[in-house]
Amino acid sequence: MTRRDRLLEQMGITQWMVRNPAVLRGERGVRIPASTKLIIITDENLDLNSQLLKDIFLSMNIVSDDVVCVNSEQLGLLPTPIITPCWVLGGETHLEGSKITFISPVLSELMSSHSAKQALWKQIYQYDENINTKAI
Repeated sequence: MTRRDRLLEQMGITQWMVRNPAVLRGERGVRIPASTKLIIITDENLDLNSQLLKDIFLSMNIVSDDVVCVNSEQLGLLPTPIITPCWVLGGETHLEGSKITFISPVLSELMSSHSAKQALWKQIYQYDENINTKAI
């Protein structure tokens, strides 16, 4: 019996569960700079300077420097609660602890689908006051 097990037993704790197993694997949390205005969650390699993304960022009144991209593996390493708006590209993931989450298809599908663009715009417009934090 390890010292930790004895200590837990003395406190009357007979079962316990690791909350964040990634920590035991040596992974660390994803650091989100305070200046971040949008977190994009995608497994795609994005060019944040593509015209479509520039247009979307313009509608949000942000620039690519305000954006942090994370992949699905890093998702569990984000600090919670997530106070920065998130955009899930290519998934139906609902983020626990996220106040604002936009969901759209992968970028290639978004580029070619008028209805997907319209759906994303409606989501952005719904939260317009919360994401437009820069002075014009």
